[in-house]
Amino acid sequence: MKTKKHPNFLKHLLQWGVLAAIVGTILHARWTEQPVDVEAYCPFGGLEALSTYLQRHSLACSMSMLQIMMGIVLGVGVILFSKLFCGYLCPLGTAGEWLGKLGRRFGVQADLRSGSAVDRLLRVVKYVLLFVVFYYTVSSSELFCKRFDPYYALATGFKGEIVFWMACTSVVLLFLGSVFVRMFWCRYICPLGAVSNLFKFTPFFVIVLAGTWLLGYLGVANGWVWALAVACGGSYLIEVIKLRSCFFPLLAVTRDEHDCNLCGACEKKCPYHIDIHHFDKVRHVDCTLCGQCISTCATGALQVNRRRSLRWLPGVLAVVLFIFALIFGNRWELPTIDEKWGDYEKVEHLETFSMDGLLSVKCFGSSKALAAKMQTVPGVYGLRTFVRRHGVEILYDPAVTNDRKLQESLFSPTIRKYETPDETVPVLQVLELGVEGLRDKMDMSHFGLLFFGREGFYGFTSEFDCPVRVRLYVDPALALDEKALREIVEVEEYAFPNAKKEVKPIPMHFELKSFRLGDTVSRRSFAETMFADVEKLKGRFVENLERWGDSIQYPRAIYELPMAGIEKMPVRMGFPYFKSFLSTREGILSVDFVLRDCSPALRLHYVSTMWTPDRIWNEIFKAEKWTLRMADGTFQESEPRIAFLIEGRTVEE
Repeated sequence: MKTKKHPNFLKHLLQWGVLAAIVGTILHARWTEQPVDVEAYCPFGGLEALSTYLQRHSLACSMSMLQIMMGIVLGVGVILFSKLFCGYLCPLGTAGEWLGKLGRRFGVQADLRSGSAVDRLLRVVKYVLLFVVFYYTVSSSELFCKRFDPYYALATGFKGEIVFWMACTSVVLLFLGSVFVRMFWCRYICPLGAVSNLFKFTPFFVIVLAGTWLLGYLGVANGWVWALAVACGGSYLIEVIKLRSCFFPLLAVTRDEHDCNLCGACEKKCPYHIDIHHFDKVRHVDCTLCGQCISTCATGALQVNRRRSLRWLPGVLAVVLFIFALIFGNRWELPTIDEKWGDYEKVEHLETFSMDGLLSVKCFGSSKALAAKMQTVPGVYGLRTFVRRHGVEILYDPAVTNDRKLQESLFSPTIRKYETPDETVPVLQVLELGVEGLRDKMDMSHFGLLFFGREGFYGFTSEFDCPVRVRLYVDPALALDEKALREIVEVEEYAFPNAKKEVKPIPMHFELKSFRLGDTVSRRSFAETMFADVEKLKGRFVENLERWGDSIQYPRAIYELPMAGIEKMPVRMGFPYFKSFLSTREGILSVDFVLRDCSPALRLHYVSTMWTPDRIWNEIFKAEKWTLRMADGTFQESEPRIAFLIEGRTVEE
């Protein structure tokens, strides 16, 4: 019986729609110079993030509940229906399928049949990669897949958190592999395909989950690693032995033997070249319910669950599941870290203080740094951070501390110097401001940009209060009033060139609550106020002092050179690396600063019998490479982070 063929328009519509949405989003971001989150809907990243949350109670930096919900919905969709994401929405799957058509058109594609010895051997690669990705992700709470993911590399223009050779290798495997071998990336490389197959082997997946819980309950060291190894190894064995799903899914392509004329057209059109004529119910592990075989069948022998009316159901379900994940993923949020410490269980009554908009809470690392800081605050017993909304929830004892003290502990007092006034400005006017919106150090950094480069503005300091007290040091000749300051402070956004000379607008949210003219201060007094921040950078090298610190046996000397640049933020950020380099040099004891004619000078304390001024200048300050002492005790070579321009000299104590 002949029947009319129906184009598989829903699949093509979704594939083109996804690609158009990705390209449109990236182009819009480039056009508007706004950052774009290319991982916003990544289900694999969500599954990685969920694993770190369950194991370490933390989330990778860029992950949120949205990606986690995408991953959960993907798993549910695979178990109940099939690999719908792979068949309808995945941009890499779409690219692999189209490149395969190109290879077949030019006659260069090898016929690597499903179930052959080479096919079964190559299928192990994606499971090895799956183990590596989840092992390093859970161990570090950072997404390992971003180092090589071809989609992430291409979408960011190879500017993301990639390892270049890994990303290039994966892009080559995606493009060339797909041209020469049908669906090469999806069948043999893609770790998302591997974890989707694990979901397809539903009884085994349930056993793995139960085993993981049991190992954790028994306190087995690194039990999750053993469970991960069993999941990857077991899934590979099931795949190469059975090559079909177990128990589920509820939907499958079915073949009517009476109507099928064994023409083979469906197998030629199938992206994975599945031998459909061997099945009454296609449960092959590679099947994504994409519908290509159904649209190709001229006799109507192929349907979904033997019903013509269900033909479009898989594509519709793919869209419904995506929307479901989108809605519920945006309603909930998991904390990036969730930590408690001390004897919190013994405290009778604990309360929670919440604050959003802390821009310094931007990743797992910054969250851990804040947790370390809050552990030193009396009365604080826990911290949860939410990177997506830059929020914190602090668990505290109200008998010991309160909301105001907690806000103060989150605040970072700031000293910022723009430039040193010359002799023509002997005194400076102090403007005392009350500014709302200065919550943490990132706010202070953005606030400082508002005055950077403006003539007559020399620096400012800030202290915690409600609102924050800011002392702004300016040239009295500016004759600034409240209206002029308000126009500077209360802008909605400010365009400032970043380190790459790219000018991008930064949203601002500050409000000038109060203004008054303060006292005038001398040029020297201003320099001393600003110098207090530079003094914090001094350092003593304990191991060197223990070895050469005897001033009688090892006489000391001081090498001093002008270093006005230490007041600039880029130089200050590089100075800890310089101190690490100094600590590896024999006979170097400490480094500090002194104020010379209103400008800082660096002083290097050294053993005079081991160094000469010329050697110090050439081998330390003009060194071509720095040897850095790492936190784990190892050493690492680095390019110099600071350029020293003015040669110094040895001075008296």
